[in-house]
Amino acid sequence: MKISPLPPLNAIFEQMPGCWGCKNTDSTFVHVNKEFSELVGAISPDALVGKTDFDMSQPLSAYAKIFQQQDIQVMKSGRCMRVLNVHPYPDGQWRAHIFTKVPWYCDNGQIKGILFHGQAVNNSAMLEVGQWICKAIGHEPPCPPTKESEHCHQPPLTPRESEVLFLHLYGKKPQSIAKILGVSVKTVENHFANLRIKLGASSKTELVDKALELGIGSCIPDTLLRQQMALVISE
Repeated sequence: MKISPLPPLNAIFEQMPGCWGCKNTDSTFVHVNKEFSELVGAISPDALVGKTDFDMSQPLSAYAKIFQQQDIQVMKSGRCMRVLNVHPYPDGQWRAHIFTKVPWYCDNGQIKGILFHGQAVNNSAMLEVGQWICKAIGHEPPCPPTKESEHCHQPPLTPRESEVLFLHLYGKKPQSIAKILGVSVKTVENHFANLRIKLGASSKTELVDKALELGIGSCIPDTLLRQQMALVISE
Protein backbone atom coordinates (compact mmCIF):
# COMPACT_ATOMS: atom_id res chain seq x y z
CA MET A 1 0.00 0.00 0.00
CA LYS A 2 1.37 3.38 -0.99
CA ILE A 3 1.78 5.77 1.93
CA SER A 4 1.09 9.43 1.21
CA PRO A 5 3.88 11.78 2.26
CA LEU A 6 3.30 13.98 5.26
CA PRO A 7 2.20 17.53 4.43
CA PRO A 8 4.75 20.29 5.03
CA LEU A 9 4.77 21.88 8.47
CA ASN A 10 3.34 25.19 7.31
CA ALA A 11 0.39 23.38 5.68
CA ILE A 12 -0.36 21.69 9.03
CA PHE A 13 -0.23 25.02 10.86
CA GLU A 14 -2.74 26.60 8.45
CA GLN A 15 -5.29 23.87 9.20
CA MET A 16 -5.14 24.34 12.97
CA PRO A 17 -7.05 27.00 14.93
CA GLY A 18 -5.24 29.84 16.66
CA CYS A 19 -1.79 31.31 16.12
CA TRP A 20 0.87 28.72 15.29
CA GLY A 21 4.50 28.71 14.35
CA CYS A 22 7.99 27.51 15.14
CA LYS A 23 11.42 29.01 15.66
CA ASN A 24 14.90 27.55 15.39
CA THR A 25 17.48 27.50 18.18
CA ASP A 26 18.37 31.13 17.41
CA SER A 27 14.70 32.15 17.95
CA THR A 28 14.37 32.86 14.23
CA PHE A 29 10.95 32.20 12.72
CA VAL A 30 10.93 29.11 10.48
CA HIS A 31 7.18 28.75 9.89
CA VAL A 32 4.14 30.73 11.06
CA ASN A 33 0.51 30.52 10.01
CA LYS A 34 -1.58 33.30 8.50
CA GLU A 35 -3.40 34.09 11.76
CA PHE A 36 -0.13 34.78 13.58
CA SER A 37 1.28 36.90 10.76
CA GLU A 38 -1.91 38.97 10.69
CA LEU A 39 -1.83 39.38 14.47
CA VAL A 40 1.68 40.87 14.47
CA GLY A 41 1.07 43.00 11.37
CA ALA A 42 3.18 41.09 8.84
CA ILE A 43 2.05 41.22 5.20
CA SER A 44 2.22 37.42 4.93
CA PRO A 45 3.55 34.36 6.81
CA ASP A 46 6.56 34.25 4.47
CA ALA A 47 7.46 37.82 5.45
CA LEU A 48 8.32 36.60 8.96
CA VAL A 49 10.49 33.65 7.89
CA GLY A 50 14.12 34.36 8.76
CA LYS A 51 13.11 37.23 11.08
CA THR A 52 13.21 37.42 14.89
CA ASP A 53 11.02 39.08 17.50
CA PHE A 54 13.33 42.09 17.31
CA ASP A 55 12.15 42.63 13.71
CA MET A 56 8.50 42.99 14.70
CA SER A 57 6.90 46.41 15.02
CA GLN A 58 6.74 48.38 18.23
CA PRO A 59 5.58 47.84 20.91
CA LEU A 60 5.94 44.07 20.37
CA SER A 61 9.65 44.32 19.65
CA ALA A 62 10.14 45.92 23.07
CA TYR A 63 9.44 42.46 24.52
CA ALA A 64 11.70 40.61 22.06
CA LYS A 65 14.40 39.90 24.65
CA ILE A 66 11.81 38.47 27.05
CA PHE A 67 10.29 36.29 24.29
CA GLN A 68 13.72 34.94 23.40
CA GLN A 69 14.61 34.26 27.05
CA GLN A 70 11.43 32.20 27.29
CA ASP A 71 12.43 30.27 24.13
CA ILE A 72 15.84 29.49 25.62
CA GLN A 73 14.29 28.29 28.88
CA VAL A 74 11.93 25.95 27.00
CA MET A 75 14.80 24.50 24.95
CA LYS A 76 17.07 24.06 27.97
CA SER A 77 14.41 22.51 30.21
CA GLY A 78 12.67 20.47 27.51
CA ARG A 79 9.39 21.44 29.17
CA CYS A 80 6.21 23.20 28.11
CA MET A 81 5.70 26.84 29.09
CA ARG A 82 2.47 28.85 29.09
CA VAL A 83 2.59 32.64 28.95
CA LEU A 84 -0.13 35.25 29.35
CA ASN A 85 0.66 37.83 26.66
CA VAL A 86 -1.16 41.17 26.69
CA HIS A 87 -0.06 43.67 24.05
CA PRO A 88 -1.30 46.49 21.83
CA TYR A 89 -1.00 45.23 18.25
CA PRO A 90 -0.24 47.06 14.99
CA ASP A 91 -3.97 47.48 14.23
CA GLY A 92 -4.31 49.58 17.39
CA GLN A 93 -6.22 46.92 19.36
CA TRP A 94 -5.21 45.48 22.73
CA ARG A 95 -5.42 41.67 22.83
CA ALA A 96 -4.70 38.98 25.38
CA HIS A 97 -3.47 35.51 24.41
CA ILE A 98 -2.24 32.48 26.25
CA PHE A 99 0.80 31.26 24.31
CA THR A 100 2.05 27.72 24.81
CA LYS A 101 5.67 27.00 23.92
CA VAL A 102 7.07 23.47 23.63
CA PRO A 103 10.41 22.03 22.47
CA TRP A 104 10.71 21.16 18.76
CA TYR A 105 12.74 18.01 18.17
CA CYS A 106 14.61 16.59 15.17
CA ASP A 107 14.14 12.96 14.12
CA ASN A 108 17.28 12.07 16.10
CA GLY A 109 15.86 13.55 19.31
CA GLN A 110 17.92 16.75 19.27
CA ILE A 111 16.13 20.02 19.98
CA LYS A 112 15.91 22.17 16.86
CA GLY A 113 13.88 25.03 18.33
CA ILE A 114 10.41 25.62 19.74
CA LEU A 115 6.81 25.25 18.59
CA PHE A 116 4.30 27.85 19.78
CA HIS A 117 0.53 28.20 19.82
CA GLY A 118 -1.50 31.27 20.83
CA GLN A 119 -5.09 31.10 22.07
CA ALA A 120 -7.10 34.31 22.43
CA VAL A 121 -8.29 34.83 26.00
CA ASN A 122 -12.02 34.26 26.32
CA ASN A 123 -14.26 32.77 29.00
CA SER A 124 -13.12 29.20 28.36
CA ALA A 125 -9.47 30.26 28.38
CA MET A 126 -9.99 32.09 31.67
CA LEU A 127 -11.54 28.95 33.14
CA GLU A 128 -8.50 26.98 32.00
CA VAL A 129 -6.22 29.55 33.62
CA GLY A 130 -8.03 28.92 36.89
CA GLN A 131 -7.44 25.17 36.50
CA TRP A 132 -3.70 25.75 35.98
CA ILE A 133 -3.55 27.82 39.14
CA CYS A 134 -5.16 25.06 41.18
CA LYS A 135 -2.82 22.42 39.78
CA ALA A 136 0.26 24.59 40.30
CA ILE A 137 -0.47 25.07 44.01
CA GLY A 138 -1.61 21.52 44.63
CA HIS A 139 -5.35 22.09 44.99
CA GLU A 140 -8.24 20.29 43.37
CA PRO A 141 -10.08 22.57 40.93
CA PRO A 142 -13.18 23.99 42.61
CA CYS A 143 -16.58 22.57 41.72
CA PRO A 144 -18.90 24.67 39.53
CA PRO A 145 -20.89 27.11 41.69
CA THR A 146 -24.30 25.97 42.91
CA LYS A 147 -27.31 28.23 43.37
CA GLU A 148 -26.58 28.26 47.09
CA SER A 149 -22.89 29.16 46.66
CA GLU A 150 -23.75 31.98 44.27
CA HIS A 151 -25.37 33.77 47.19
CA CYS A 152 -22.30 33.43 49.43
CA HIS A 153 -20.80 36.73 50.45
CA GLN A 154 -17.79 37.64 48.36
CA PRO A 155 -15.92 40.70 49.61
CA PRO A 156 -15.66 43.47 47.01
CA LEU A 157 -12.09 43.99 45.87
CA THR A 158 -10.69 47.12 44.29
CA PRO A 159 -9.19 46.73 40.79
CA ARG A 160 -5.67 46.95 42.21
CA GLU A 161 -6.43 44.36 44.92
CA SER A 162 -7.76 42.01 42.23
CA GLU A 163 -4.54 42.46 40.24
CA VAL A 164 -2.34 41.79 43.29
CA LEU A 165 -4.36 38.69 44.22
CA PHE A 166 -4.27 37.33 40.66
CA LEU A 167 -0.49 37.75 40.40
CA HIS A 168 -0.03 36.31 43.91
CA LEU A 169 -1.94 33.19 42.87
CA TYR A 170 0.64 32.69 40.14
CA GLY A 171 3.41 32.72 42.72
CA LYS A 172 4.70 36.19 41.94
CA LYS A 173 6.61 37.82 44.80
CA PRO A 174 5.82 41.37 46.00
CA GLN A 175 8.89 42.72 44.19
CA SER A 176 7.75 41.17 40.90
CA ILE A 177 4.16 42.32 41.40
CA ALA A 178 5.36 45.87 42.07
CA LYS A 179 7.42 45.84 38.87
CA ILE A 180 4.53 44.47 36.77
CA LEU A 181 2.04 47.00 38.15
CA GLY A 182 4.48 49.92 38.20
CA VAL A 183 4.02 50.67 41.90
CA SER A 184 6.22 50.46 45.00
CA VAL A 185 6.69 47.28 47.02
CA LYS A 186 5.22 49.13 50.02
CA THR A 187 2.04 49.81 48.03
CA VAL A 188 1.79 46.12 47.13
CA GLU A 189 2.25 45.15 50.78
CA ASN A 190 -0.55 47.54 51.73
CA HIS A 191 -2.82 45.80 49.22
CA PHE A 192 -1.87 42.45 50.75
CA ALA A 193 -2.82 43.78 54.20
CA ASN A 194 -6.23 44.85 52.89
CA LEU A 195 -6.72 41.50 51.14
CA ARG A 196 -5.98 39.59 54.35
CA ILE A 197 -8.59 41.63 56.17
CA LYS A 198 -11.24 41.29 53.47
CA LEU A 199 -10.70 37.55 52.95
CA GLY A 200 -10.11 36.75 56.61
CA ALA A 201 -6.63 35.34 55.98
CA SER A 202 -3.82 35.40 58.52
CA SER A 203 -1.03 35.18 55.93
CA LYS A 204 -0.26 35.48 52.21
CA THR A 205 -0.26 31.69 52.00
CA GLU A 206 -3.76 31.49 53.47
CA LEU A 207 -4.92 34.08 50.94
CA VAL A 208 -4.68 31.37 48.28
CA ASP A 209 -6.96 29.02 50.24
CA LYS A 210 -9.47 31.77 50.96
CA ALA A 211 -9.52 32.97 47.36
CA LEU A 212 -10.18 29.46 46.07
CA GLU A 213 -12.88 28.88 48.70
CA LEU A 214 -14.65 32.05 47.59
CA GLY A 215 -14.07 31.40 43.89
CA ILE A 216 -12.26 34.68 43.31
CA GLY A 217 -8.87 35.64 41.97
CA SER A 218 -8.40 33.05 39.23
CA CYS A 219 -9.96 35.11 36.42
CA ILE A 220 -7.81 37.70 34.73
CA PRO A 221 -8.81 41.18 35.98
CA ASP A 222 -10.05 43.40 33.17
CA THR A 223 -7.55 46.06 34.18
CA LEU A 224 -4.65 43.70 33.43
CA LEU A 225 -5.96 43.22 29.90
CA ARG A 226 -4.90 46.79 29.14
CA GLN A 227 -1.36 46.55 30.43
CA GLN A 228 1.44 45.17 28.27
CA MET A 229 3.02 42.04 29.73
CA ALA A 230 4.41 38.59 29.02
CA LEU A 231 3.67 36.72 32.24
CA VAL A 232 4.73 33.09 32.64
CA ILE A 233 1.76 31.28 34.20
CA SER A 234 2.81 27.64 33.87
CA GLU A 235 6.03 25.76 33.15
